[in-house]
Amino acid sequence: MKGSTGRDVLVIDDDPWIRVLVERLLSSRGYAVRAVADGAGAMAALHDGFAGVVVLDVNLPDIDGTRLLRQMRLVAPDMPVILLTGQASTDLALDSIRDGAFDFVDKVQLAARLPDAVDHARLQVESAAQSAPFAGIVARSASMRAVFRAVQSALPSRVPVLIRGDSGTGKELIARALHVNGPRRDGPFVAVNCAGIPENLLEAELFGYEKGAFTGATARKLGRFDMARRGTLFLDEIGDMPLALQPKLLRVLQEGEFVRLGGVETLTADVRVVSATHRDLEEAVATGRFREDLYYRLSVYTVNLPPLRDRAGDIPELARHFVRVCAAREGKPVIDLDPRVMELLCSYRFPGNVRELENLLAHAVVAARGALLGIADLPQPFLRAVALERRKPAPLVEPPEAEVEAPRAPPEVRAAPPPAVETGNGKPTVPVRSAPVPTSFPTLREMSRRHVADALRVAAGNKAEAARLLGVSRMTLYRTLKELEEPEP
Repeated sequence: MKGSTGRDVLVIDDDPWIRVLVERLLSSRGYAVRAVADGAGAMAALHDGFAGVVVLDVNLPDIDGTRLLRQMRLVAPDMPVILLTGQASTDLALDSIRDGAFDFVDKVQLAARLPDAVDHARLQVESAAQSAPFAGIVARSASMRAVFRAVQSALPSRVPVLIRGDSGTGKELIARALHVNGPRRDGPFVAVNCAGIPENLLEAELFGYEKGAFTGATARKLGRFDMARRGTLFLDEIGDMPLALQPKLLRVLQEGEFVRLGGVETLTADVRVVSATHRDLEEAVATGRFREDLYYRLSVYTVNLPPLRDRAGDIPELARHFVRVCAAREGKPVIDLDPRVMELLCSYRFPGNVRELENLLAHAVVAARGALLGIADLPQPFLRAVALERRKPAPLVEPPEAEVEAPRAPPEVRAAPPPAVETGNGKPTVPVRSAPVPTSFPTLREMSRRHVADALRVAAGNKAEAARLLGVSRMTLYRTLKELEEPEP
């Protein structure tokens, strides 16, 4: 199996009839199919170098298919796996996709769906060997290849795209990739920083104005929607857009029309809108700082950019790229980095992400004293930060906070008076003791607060994970937190 390609398929199913059917379906499309009956055979194939598409049955004789999927992810994290099941359920499909399955196919629909699913998965395998498919973006990590696939899928579409990620992750690069590689590439790419323009000027910047619209408007001025006609309008930091302006942007997205300030003519907005933010828009919606209808309109298609700490494998290639670019720009003879410098870069978490790495290396290239960039060329604040991180002791493994929490005192109880029980002659007998009645009982609000707090504790403060544990959306969790913080009536 060494040297297998994207046209190789590994079928894992204990049913010989299913194995034969899958082989016939896929062989007719030019695939080389290998079949095994259990998890042991599957892992042996992976360790033997299999690198194609996996078709995996959920029920196997020696291991549960979903558990095998997680084990396979440890050996081959980028390999596309299509799950088969004869007992399809929505929960199983959701769990499988979250665990990294490429697709989920009911055996009832095997002949109709499996060949197309394998074709799509093969494209992922073939692109995995490539570097970044978009000019100007340096990345090879699995998380960034997932971003590239998401961008590739959105290219021919007209729907708005929301790019989410921390500051410095390269959101504008992705927006430009959407424009340059899409059908509007011949039109302009116009960028607006919604956080960098004063609130009273942002409306005029976006929609333009007519002569006499306000004091100082001595001539017509085209807005960014005009300038981006037949192209792409990039709204950076959309989470900082003033609340009063959001309904006007919503109308443009819904109706495709706008009116300049001081004007009466309705104009067509022939643009594709791509927006970006580092803010938590769900929390902004829950707290009333961002319109819910605008949020849903902007996020029809979302691309999530990982922070640099989650794609550390890209650091060496990014570092060499920035050194080459900066050296050419500054006219310096630097051609590479000392291995010890690369070690320091790879050990740092880069809270400022790719932008911080680029600025750090720009400083180092300017300070460089030879062809090889050394530790002495790196800025002192970076060296202090790295030294501080390296001196931190390894964290101790402790049980979750919920397990070591001090036990709560039981509620105060008061024995209720025993009821009077009479005999046939009217004389009381030995009283019957009733169960103790608590003088305090937790309210539903208190129980909800404890339940949500426990979920946040288990999720280490990650609200998205806490929402998943609670079985609600993030927006529902934010609303619940807000309600629990309000004083009781």
